[in-house]
Amino acid sequence: MFTIRRTQLSELDFLRAFAEHTFRITYEAQNDPQAFHDYCAEAFTLEKVRAEMEHPPSEFYFACQGEARVAYLKFNFDRHPEEIGSQRTMQIQRIYIDPSFQKQGLGRQLLDFAQQRAAEAGLDWVWLSVWKKAPPTVAFYEHCGFEIFGSEWFPLGDDPQQDWLMRRKVRMNEEG
Repeated sequence: MFTIRRTQLSELDFLRAFAEHTFRITYEAQNDPQAFHDYCAEAFTLEKVRAEMEHPPSEFYFACQGEARVAYLKFNFDRHPEEIGSQRTMQIQRIYIDPSFQKQGLGRQLLDFAQQRAAEAGLDWVWLSVWKKAPPTVAFYEHCGFEIFGSEWFPLGDDPQQDWLMRRKVRMNEEG
């Protein structure tokens, strides 16, 4: 079992490097090299990640095995897609796992943690976006109770890509 804990600002350097590393491993091979480079050069600066960490409606978490940080999550409480029809939502903006720790149940544990965090905040929906060109990832989220409810564009450098918007109703603790 993995432990999940809030990320501290003192871990900024590690978070920045880990975020870029896991993003690159996940998507670099399937994208235009220049567009991918441009995106990473902008998205993973220390200043940008610091600003995201210091943004009050956002929360970062690490999943750990022992002392090793093996995955991270980012939640946003200030983005509410019109298609959901509710302002009581939490976005899972990022959920990345070091490849050597995938296929061990950590993805489901992270989604359960997100569900629990949203329930604690009294929210109605958890939602996320996932690249349309990643059918196994879409299938995983569907298996975990998410449903497609729309789409949005993800600007990867000068290569806009379409993502599915997926949502899951927040279950209150007494409902299991």
